[in-house]
Amino acid sequence: MRIILLLVFSISFGLQASNLYEKPQTPAELHSLFGQYFAEKDLEGLSTLFDENAIFIVDEQGKQARGHDEIKQALKAFMTRDTKMVTKNVSIHINGNDALVRSEWEIPGTASGTALEVMHYVNGGWLYIIDNPNGF
Repeated sequence: MRIILLLVFSISFGLQASNLYEKPQTPAELHSLFGQYFAEKDLEGLSTLFDENAIFIVDEQGKQARGHDEIKQALKAFMTRDTKMVTKNVSIHINGNDALVRSEWEIPGTASGTALEVMHYVNGGWLYIIDNPNGF
């Protein structure tokens, strides 16, 4: 019985945690929230911006992080010190509930790149389904 109660509590807490975060209403707002959560080193907040089956392209060989846990680990590698991420939307093309986005980003003094991203509008907010931060 204790195990069942613990499981129910864990599931309900997880659902409540995801409700604590805003759902981006535009692809540009998704970028803004990404920058905010990144600066706060909020891996849980960052994971709410990705679909549960999203992929994050890790390197030019095409290695992928898939799903929230792997993507959080990939993003954690960028968080080596207190820093912020600046993102500039270069082009956003929306077709219904899907968006193709190209953006430039920079972690001042550390790294920069041109990202290619596919986003999807679902359950009241935009989410990454493919994030290729260096456009490989």
